[in-house]
Amino acid sequence: MNNVLWGNKLDTLLNNKQWSSKMSNLEIVPNWSNITNLETPQIIEVDKADKPVITNTFDNDLDPFLEIEKVPLKTDLGGGSSAHSVRMVLNGKDTEVGVVGANYLCVPNSKIAEVGSEIRSRSGMKWTESKVFFDGKVYRRTFVCDDGGLQTSVPVVGDIVALVMEEVNSYDSSLKAGIICYFMRLVCLNGMRSKAHQIGYEFRHSLNNINWENEIHQSVVQLTGHNPQLKLNMFSEACGKLQKPIDFQELKVLSKNPDYLGKLPTQQYGQIVRNMLVSQNYPQSGSEFTAWDLLNSGTEILWHQKKITQGAIKNNALVVDGLLQYGKDTHDEPFVDPNQTDMFQS
Repeated sequence: MNNVLWGNKLDTLLNNKQWSSKMSNLEIVPNWSNITNLETPQIIEVDKADKPVITNTFDNDLDPFLEIEKVPLKTDLGGGSSAHSVRMVLNGKDTEVGVVGANYLCVPNSKIAEVGSEIRSRSGMKWTESKVFFDGKVYRRTFVCDDGGLQTSVPVVGDIVALVMEEVNSYDSSLKAGIICYFMRLVCLNGMRSKAHQIGYEFRHSLNNINWENEIHQSVVQLTGHNPQLKLNMFSEACGKLQKPIDFQELKVLSKNPDYLGKLPTQQYGQIVRNMLVSQNYPQSGSEFTAWDLLNSGTEILWHQKKITQGAIKNNALVVDGLLQYGKDTHDEPFVDPNQTDMFQS
């Protein structure tokens, strides 16, 4: 494979890609600059017994378990608001990390960690902490299942994938508190997020007190039932359909089709393709690049960033689900001669 030729063609591909998606990603943020406190803050106590043992990948100095408070708001003229400010002390400064409704129950990250620990304990499985992410608003903490019963190999290449459990929470209502499970390729510890294949259980936010015992029980049922093994097998089978060689024309198809990688930012797509072409890790087998190489290049780039972001987390799922859809659409099922099946045997 001529990497120089690939590089020239890649430049042409990226220069021709449209940038209209930039405008569609803009979001309108309300201006709360003329709003002040209405009444005494609601301080949410934080239990710091279950501190993460792995450094926060967003900011080494940012503690995911800092105390938070939910503060009702009013205007300078005395007008009330149904909105509340969620605040915490960041770098010594009182900082707003989210604006939520009056009925939104702010659950401290420490409580989610406590519940996650209980779920893992009751599951009877072995877990190892992998990664902690907290940017002041969104909390994610991942654990890899070391139980061999929830690990399987990808057809053709034989790579082992395992179950990952992630505690999730947010102080700005962008994510519901809960747990999600997806998968990781163990040889390189690349997390492979997937909306299509993940298992999720959300704890509903409201002013009504959460029945944690019930939430824990339901989550354990999800983890210990047949669903995780079924999802894992389906995921590995889907990965097995990415072993066909890809060329420049296929990269063009992938970049243009919104069901594949067409929604991935151009710069990110360029990083992933370039990494696949120049890294000594690819191609992983043989002399031709495959969609499996491209997927692992993507998860390598997006999972192992020095300072991971919410954008990288979302793009990880976009790469995985987009390429799995491509594999499903382009995989040629082996021909089975009906005369060779048991039904037609005498």
